[in-house]
Amino acid sequence: MRIAARLALHAPANIFGAGALEDYVRGPASKHLLGYHGCDILVSDISESGFTANVDAEIQAGAVVRLRLPGAGVMVARVNDCAAGRISAAFVNPVTAQRLRLTLGMHRYAAA
Repeated sequence: MRIAARLALHAPANIFGAGALEDYVRGPASKHLLGYHGCDILVSDISESGFTANVDAEIQAGAVVRLRLPGAGVMVARVNDCAAGRISAAFVNPVTAQRLRLTLGMHRYAAA
């Protein structure tokens, strides 16, 4: 399964610490990740608890991101790992299977 989506940096890894958002992301897409609408990504795996995707930037583990899925809207997630062009993140609030099915291309999604 592959789903086109948008990803944007929502908050730094340590939301209470000092430092600009620019300090938490590096790579070709970093400028776009810092913008409100974020950058295009390709989600390769998604579940009620989180997602993995390909991204052209490195985001520091612990940072909070916004994932916008077409049809399902925006979900907030915390980055677990980001290396070699892949990001793995867990949703801050679990997402229901019903909401995931609203995503374009996910009509066959079956909850485990």
